Amino acid sequence: MPSICVIPFSPFERHHLLLCELEDTMFVVDCGWPTEIYGDKQPVANSKTQTAKSLFANPRDALSSINWSRVDFILVSNYEQMTLLPYITEYTEFTGPIYATEPTKAYGKCVLEEGLWVTDSGLQRSSSYTGSASVASTSTLAGDRPSEEGQTTHTMPYTQQDIIAAMEKINDVRLNEIVAPVPFVQVYARSSGYCIGGANWTVAYKGHRTAFISTSAFATCLHPQEWDGSVLSEAQAIVFCDAVDPAESEDSEINTVPQNVQISQRINQLCSTAISTLKQRSRVLLIGEPYGVTQDILQVIAENAMSMNLPLPQFIFISPVAEHTVQYGNIMGEWLCAAKQAMLYLPEYPFVDKDLRQKGHLHFVRSLSELAIRSIPQGIWFVIASPRDTATINHFIRQWQQDAKQCGGADMAAGTGASKFSVLLYDDDVARAQSIVNRISATNEVTYVPVSQRLTHHAIEQCLAGATRAQHVLVPSHIYSRLPPSISNNLDFKLLEYSYLQATEIDLDTDRHLPLNIQKEMTQQLKRTGKQHAVVSGQLLLAAGEIRLERIDDSSTADSSSQDAETKAKSKPDTQVAEAVRPSIRMAANLDNYDLSAWTPERLASELGDIGLNAAAVDDTTDASSNKKKLVRITIPSGTATIRMHGGWTVDCTSVNTQWVVLDSLRQVLKAG
Repeated sequence: MPSICVIPFSPFERHHLLLCELEDTMFVVDCGWPTEIYGDKQPVANSKTQTAKSLFANPRDALSSINWSRVDFILVSNYEQMTLLPYITEYTEFTGPIYATEPTKAYGKCVLEEGLWVTDSGLQRSSSYTGSASVASTSTLAGDRPSEEGQTTHTMPYTQQDIIAAMEKINDVRLNEIVAPVPFVQVYARSSGYCIGGANWTVAYKGHRTAFISTSAFATCLHPQEWDGSVLSEAQAIVFCDAVDPAESEDSEINTVPQNVQISQRINQLCSTAISTLKQRSRVLLIGEPYGVTQDILQVIAENAMSMNLPLPQFIFISPVAEHTVQYGNIMGEWLCAAKQAMLYLPEYPFVDKDLRQKGHLHFVRSLSELAIRSIPQGIWFVIASPRDTATINHFIRQWQQDAKQCGGADMAAGTGASKFSVLLYDDDVARAQSIVNRISATNEVTYVPVSQRLTHHAIEQCLAGATRAQHVLVPSHIYSRLPPSISNNLDFKLLEYSYLQATEIDLDTDRHLPLNIQKEMTQQLKRTGKQHAVVSGQLLLAAGEIRLERIDDSSTADSSSQDAETKAKSKPDTQVAEAVRPSIRMAANLDNYDLSAWTPERLASELGDIGLNAAAVDDTTDASSNKKKLVRITIPSGTATIRMHGGWTVDCTSVNTQWVVLDSLRQVLKAG
């Protein structure tokens, strides 16, 4: 019986790095690590010899304990979980493939470059920044350094060139596309609903599916493609990687109001404040990343301003990557929600940024130094700055406060916008947001409305009801403590917790919920006879992970006497069974797509042996003729299989695990031959 072992190497709740061992296969899910910590928001370390702060300062200590030469492949769920990927690809012995969706790769490059720009220079470099400044060598990582009160910023352990090299090694995959990184292992991604290109990965091994639920969202009112719940319904083992910290979700509204309603209300609250400020011809500072929810907020504000005939403000992004991340929304339309995808077939863009730019009301500025030499048209300023960009945030607040003090009565009467401004913040990282609020609120009012998309422990409890095949469910320890003890009694699976640097191993049992497939042809045949109910005699067959009902009796003689039917069944039982089995197995293995004429039992056994199976060509003992024909017999730990090649190819297996292994191997050999 195969088993999977999961070890989390990141002590942070919002960032994941899971090392998984599946029999002889080792792989990593996500490479997340924070670039800063705020206030008392420290990771929880289990080791008594390491403090949480030292763990944060040197992630190389965690990575050095992994034998990267044995890691076969890496799966990346979204662009927030890529922080350590350039270090892994460029400074460790890892040489395997990396899989991520196309948007994750594109956005991830921008997020990594922005993080490098922020932490390496403190946002003090000029517009000529190229990202090639030297950082810590591979033998030692630069430590953490204080930047603002209550904030510690981590220096990135790689350069711009390392980021480019890492991105070139990522294999793009589409949602639901099946790839095979190593023999007998298949992986595919389902939409997580969290961001453009966000994915939850499923790893299939010999008929056993393990789902890794990374940062996910059930909300359908935002622009990313909707959550795909099939990732839970088809898995035997489920590993939850991420959820909202219960300490940050004590607000009863989170648990009582539907997420769509809650998110819409909070975005409307932010937009209402912004519109009220714009009506007074005053300026707005929105603190948010130049991607994600910011695009939805920008859309609502711009549409409301135009519908109310307000003068459009000058929207200004201060970020070295915003021009790319904002444009990706219109470029990657197939990764958007259904409502946004429908707009691709209309003479308009899914997002308003294209229209704003054509009207001259959208500007992208890489840094403050570039802003000083840029010519921005007259009008009200609506500035968007990253929450990590403390230099830009502090600059505008100081500058606008000075303008307010110097503003005279005539200016206020004229409504020039210099007398008042609003600061909006929606970051759902409560620790980071609270640090920003504490820094600003002493001198200026801040409208803080957290817009949280991530799953809560209540959402996890609800979605587990759809895990119809689950036998084992793993959740982080901080979520496990919040789930009701009765959840394991109500659902048919084992609920386990996992903790930082603690190995959790589970057995992958045989799937107890194989689907029953009633042949379409059988249904059509009964329909032609006008029957709504009928007694059908048949045989249940196991084929490629599903149970098929193959009808033995012929419908044309269904009304004949039972004695004649019994006599007919006894006369040629082997022929009937063979005729029933043959089309179902051929369909399951897709053998009709291959040229089978050149294959002999000896050649097939040799080819299967070359890829690691114990296969041999032996005499068919069921053949009563003197010239016995050969068949191929395969023996593996989970059972045996027999391949008969005369009179049409048939495959008989003793278990579902054997069926999966043999059919996958057979397709591989036939395709190569």
